[in-house]
Amino acid sequence: MLVFEDCPSTLKGYTVILPAVSVGNVGQLCVDVILENLSPPPQTVYQVQHPSIIPVVSLDPLTNNLSTALQMYLHEEKKLAVFQLRSGLLPGQGSSFIEDFLDWFQRMGCCELIVVGSTHAHERTDQQITGTPLRYISTWNRKVPDDYVKLEMRDRFPGLSSEESAEELFLPGGGISRRVYDKCQQKDLPFTLLLKFACEGDNSSDGLQLADYLHNLAQFTSDNQQLKIPKSWRFLFGPPAPTQMFW
Repeated sequence: MLVFEDCPSTLKGYTVILPAVSVGNVGQLCVDVILENLSPPPQTVYQVQHPSIIPVVSLDPLTNNLSTALQMYLHEEKKLAVFQLRSGLLPGQGSSFIEDFLDWFQRMGCCELIVVGSTHAHERTDQQITGTPLRYISTWNRKVPDDYVKLEMRDRFPGLSSEESAEELFLPGGGISRRVYDKCQQKDLPFTLLLKFACEGDNSSDGLQLADYLHNLAQFTSDNQQLKIPKSWRFLFGPPAPTQMFW
């Protein structure tokens, strides 16, 4: 089960945002942007533990306190519960984490779960190569902006005729995204997945694009406000190269 340092007895009406550990860590980078741009900053931070999460401890750039592998940032004004996952899940423990997380989600009375993540860009179909690299899919009748593109299903057995074809959600490199979607469908929970086609490398721009995509859906900052770069990205790849090396 999820163990909180402290937690309200209910989060009725709250939207929960959770990153999926996926290609280029785009989901976690997206959450970095969200936390940097929430105004006022999240009032409360909760440490969260689960046996499936690889333990890690570091300095939290938002509060200057210690941060752990999983934290929940609560924003009462916008009714947001934003989770940041700073490590991965132990092999074979993903199902346990999903089950316990969704049980907590139901018990708290939250209104929607939004997972942000990514999937391999090189696995796109010809149709997906052109146009926006962002996609969404939802288990309920979620109202979205007109320019949002729903994630296309893929043929499970491309050799079958159209009458026999079976379609499925295809998310290579997407981490737990697919399993969360399937489980929320089974439990009839309001779930929306936002993702970006991405490749490994410098994925900071992917995180910004996905955060902007989420903002158009959940409005976590002012409409006219340009998204700020998180302070924690300042030395994402270390300090600048010393000029002496070029003499």
